[in-house]
Amino acid sequence: MIRGSSGGCGSDSPIPQQGGSAGPARLDPVQSATKVIFDRVLAATILIVLAPVFLGCVILTSGAEGEPTFASSTRIGRRGVNFRLLSFRASPEQRLGVLLTRLGMDHLPELINVLRGDMSLVGPRPAADRPDIHEGEVPVDCRPGITGLWVLAPRADISGPEAAMLDRRYVDSWSLARDIRILYRTVAAVRYGP
Repeated sequence: MIRGSSGGCGSDSPIPQQGGSAGPARLDPVQSATKVIFDRVLAATILIVLAPVFLGCVILTSGAEGEPTFASSTRIGRRGVNFRLLSFRASPEQRLGVLLTRLGMDHLPELINVLRGDMSLVGPRPAADRPDIHEGEVPVDCRPGITGLWVLAPRADISGPEAAMLDRRYVDSWSLARDIRILYRTVAAVRYGP
């Protein structure tokens, strides 16, 4: 999951708005199909283009003592269904781990989550596992994203009702052009810093 960065203005301003209808916000069928096709085509293209980088990360992060290359953690997906969020296993105490994290390469396996249908490239922040979650508590009927409107937030620790309003606002005002703008800003933030 990409870290939050400061900045953001105009129509992509992440300031949550009060209000909203009851029940989860959702995309209409055409929007949902468009988003799925865009996500999977772009995720597959990125994995193909970055295949040498991906393979290099696999080799560099494979443990000498047989530790698995990938780490995973439980996250809440669409409609409250849990899934395993993938990342490269990289110790932050090691120079390699710091480099992978700084370049955002530790998140490359999340593209596999996109191809599986667990995630979108852009969407709500994937929440940590809550075994007691009920369907009525899910603010949006949308796959969580590798990046999202929350990346443009002025701080990275948005949580609770504020995060739910931000997720709802993203879905209510969704457009493919906006997803592309968020992806562009995320790449710029990873490359140049906040």
